[in-house]
Amino acid sequence: MPELVPKPKRLTREALLGQQGIALIESLVLEMGARWSPSGQMEVGIDGHIELFDNSGNALSQLLLVQSKAHEGSFNRETEASFDFPCSARDVEYWVRFNAPMLLVVSRPSTREAYWVSVQRYFADPKNRRSRTIRFDKASNRLTKESLPDLLGESAPPDAGVQLGPSPRDERLISNLLQIATLPKFIYVAETGHRKRQPIWDHFKRAGTRAGNRFLLKSKRIFGFEDLDEGCWPELCDAGTIEKFDTSEWSESSDPDRSREFAELLCQAVHEKLYPIAKYRRDLETFVWSAPKSGETQRVRYGSLKRDSKIAAFTKYSRKSKDRLFTVYRHMAFRGRFRRVDGDWCLEITPTYVFTYDGHHLDRFHAERLAGIKRLEGNRAVLSQVLFWADLLRREEELFESRDSMLSFGELKTIELPFGVEDSLWLKSDPEMQKVEEPADEAGRTCSLDSPDSRTRAHSRRPSLRMTASCGACPVPSWRGS
Repeated sequence: MPELVPKPKRLTREALLGQQGIALIESLVLEMGARWSPSGQMEVGIDGHIELFDNSGNALSQLLLVQSKAHEGSFNRETEASFDFPCSARDVEYWVRFNAPMLLVVSRPSTREAYWVSVQRYFADPKNRRSRTIRFDKASNRLTKESLPDLLGESAPPDAGVQLGPSPRDERLISNLLQIATLPKFIYVAETGHRKRQPIWDHFKRAGTRAGNRFLLKSKRIFGFEDLDEGCWPELCDAGTIEKFDTSEWSESSDPDRSREFAELLCQAVHEKLYPIAKYRRDLETFVWSAPKSGETQRVRYGSLKRDSKIAAFTKYSRKSKDRLFTVYRHMAFRGRFRRVDGDWCLEITPTYVFTYDGHHLDRFHAERLAGIKRLEGNRAVLSQVLFWADLLRREEELFESRDSMLSFGELKTIELPFGVEDSLWLKSDPEMQKVEEPADEAGRTCSLDSPDSRTRAHSRRPSLRMTASCGACPVPSWRGS
């Protein structure tokens, strides 16, 4: 009689899949800075528990029980946004009777997907209890390393307040204050018989040159960084009254009137530095990008945070209506104001836009279009514009005419912090903040010629930088960059 060979022990596919699901949960729990403890061989429905810690590794005395359900292939009624998971009556009865927070984690180890739900909270709804089917939202129920605050909020008792503290990560605050690198050495002052600028401009024009905006004219006195003993100036002022001052007498003065006049002189220097690429509109108190001769969209390269980018400095929008072509032009612009911060003079750059119907004259719906795009734009777009203008003002050649501007700029003021806030966490608590504007550079923009409010808000990835609101007492907007 032949000897019987016993069947070998087997590792079943179901056992392997179950362990893969638990291994995936453990990996994700460790990534979020928490601790996973398996139940062991005698478990009857609880595969393990999670002990939670704050961002500094301090224990929070909070445990979460976990039941793991690993799955292969597609989930029940799965779509790109959700899927269903049916539960047995015995499981539901077992879970809801626990006096500790109980999580069900459904996973697909092959794609490293895991989704969680607090079963006591979910089945507290009688409708859900009767159906015994859990609807998982793939966005809000995804288990990732950023899930720690959600696990605390959903699974801890209502009266258990937990302070996670700041994230152990460095952040850089980028302000919209562009520092002045070098100032002219002297300021010249002289008396003149002129009360208005136009005769001075006309005189320079007859001489075959231009005075531009390199001077101030107040109470029949000329103030400027240029030597009034040279060029056309002796013909326009009383040479015997010309005085020369060290710039520091104005830039470091504690006299508010003297500081205000110095800030005005700096503003005139910016007028001259940007001309003719951008011109100052006194009716809007705004520097506006000039329309190109072609009248077509103009993209300009600038130095962004990590690499060179392109931005639409001038954009043409057209549409036809009843055999008539309507065109609107959008100009990048900024409001500039000089401020003295920590002893340094800085140009505060506040980005904005100007809408025209011919590249020069204000569009009748300028205010409505501006309000519409401001509602849509977020921090990334505003930051891109600040970086664009800062880069442009730092240039000493290329776009600008060959001339000595006598004023040069350095870098935007920044602050390095040893801690920061994870943007994805605070965005979850404010759905409106998750609506991110259209991109500010290479991808271009879209614009409606009808109503700015009719544009659809696009959902995108979270912005990596955020503006800190300013006020009159502390006028220093800044952007956070991770």
